[in-house]
Amino acid sequence: MSNKKDENNEEMIVPEQHSAVRHILNEANGKPNDMFVESFLQAKNTNGTYVIMEGDWGGQVYLSCPMDIVKCNEDTLKNLLIDLDTIAWDCNEGEGKGLYYEVRQPEEGIGGGMGGGEITEKLWIHEEFSDLNLYEEIEIVLSGAKEKLKE
Repeated sequence: MSNKKDENNEEMIVPEQHSAVRHILNEANGKPNDMFVESFLQAKNTNGTYVIMEGDWGGQVYLSCPMDIVKCNEDTLKNLLIDLDTIAWDCNEGEGKGLYYEVRQPEEGIGGGMGGGEITEKLWIHEEFSDLNLYEEIEIVLSGAKEKLKE
């Protein structure tokens, strides 16, 4: 859990399965936080769930994709997050990265820094990773054919 203070200096508790950025944005906009799914298994069994990876404490959304595209296991997803975080924010030494499962609709935006992210019907990756030509490699990892980006 992440402890933040609201405008009345009261402690706000953000569950660790929630992106702090999107949780706080929902709170500020009076939206419920029922979009967050608690686990990989629950995400696999909940229609409309997307995996969303971010780094730099929500300062950059790395990727999003529908869970029905994800054929790898949870450990492989965690390894992919570590690989992407090392590429984008190695200076954070592994801190500030997050793997989240959220029920979303295609064409929705994802709140976060560096332009946020997008919800589409396929894999979406931040342009930093597109510029490095990592789209296909990330797809291969998500398919379960590889366990890490760099093996």
